[in-house]
Amino acid sequence: MSVKIRLQRLGRKKKPFYRIVAIDSKKRRDGLEIERLGWYDPVIKDDLSMKLNEERTKSWIEQGAIPSDTVKSLMKKSGLSYKWHLQSLGLSDDDIVKKMDEWERAQEQRAEISKKKKEEKKLQKQKELEQAARDAAAEEAPAEEAAAEEAPAEEAVAEEAPAEEAVAEEAPAEEAVAEEAPVEEAVAEEAPVEEAPVEEAPVEEMDDEKASKE
Repeated sequence: MSVKIRLQRLGRKKKPFYRIVAIDSKKRRDGLEIERLGWYDPVIKDDLSMKLNEERTKSWIEQGAIPSDTVKSLMKKSGLSYKWHLQSLGLSDDDIVKKMDEWERAQEQRAEISKKKKEEKKLQKQKELEQAARDAAAEEAPAEEAAAEEAPAEEAVAEEAPAEEAVAEEAPAEEAVAEEAPVEEAVAEEAPVEEAPVEEAPVEEMDDEKASKE
């Protein structure tokens, strides 16, 4: 029988939880396991949340069990693979403890460096977005100024048009005044004709003189 050490999914949707099991490689993933070796919680991202029975896992591997790629990665991240490597070199327990402490400090330093790089990358991306926004605003400003300058020019043209119409409307009125002027002149010329009866006064005086003589 070929045995494989792999993850068996549990938990809910979007909140997975895994068992680490030794199982027959011919069975489906969620089939009945041979032995439960530990668990792994991927929801906790700040720290590797995993518990593994080291002795039983090592025993299965020595018997020929093949860990899956994911289990290999978890064993490497937890330092278990490095610990087994030190044991295979024949080091004492004290030396192994010292080496593991050094390894843990190195892992912490790598984690800090990785975190700083992520933060720097995030800040750089934010700066690029802000610079892009400033560039876009700078490009839009001249277009808005040009539109603002064109607006008064269009209003001036709109204001001039009614003025020209007003001048055009006033022109016929002046022509009408010019046409009425000859009529007034004709009235002025007819005025002496009305004064003609005033000259008949001497005739009346002559009649009075004749009457007195008689």
